[in-house]
Amino acid sequence: MKKAGLNANWRQGSNLVKMQVSVMLFTEKKVHVAYIPVLDLSGYGNTEEEAIHSLQIVLDNYLDYTIKKNTLLKDLEKHGWQIKRKNKPFIAPELTALISTNEYLHDIFNKKKYTVTQFPVALPEMNFA
Repeated sequence: MKKAGLNANWRQGSNLVKMQVSVMLFTEKKVHVAYIPVLDLSGYGNTEEEAIHSLQIVLDNYLDYTIKKNTLLKDLEKHGWQIKRKNKPFIAPELTALISTNEYLHDIFNKKKYTVTQFPVALPEMNFA
């Protein structure tokens, strides 16, 4: 099975790490939801566009907070990420591993009609020391 989300390529000398995040889009009780399984973040709205906009705000707040507190790498590892410290990609957890440990994702995967789209993300270059 394909890996879920956040495919990041670390580039030496670059100021940003650019990623694509897999986002699951579905409806729950007439509310549109945009969900990033590999970070366990959700946004909601009356339309799919509002849900994606809400998710962008949630993701921006998450990244802003974890970067300022210097906890992003620790939090990614907590979510099952493998962090390679020598110019290698971040490796997202397998979707099958997330489904077995994340009840919300398990429910979406097995009980809801959903689509998956990609969402661009750019992080500042981080010190891995």
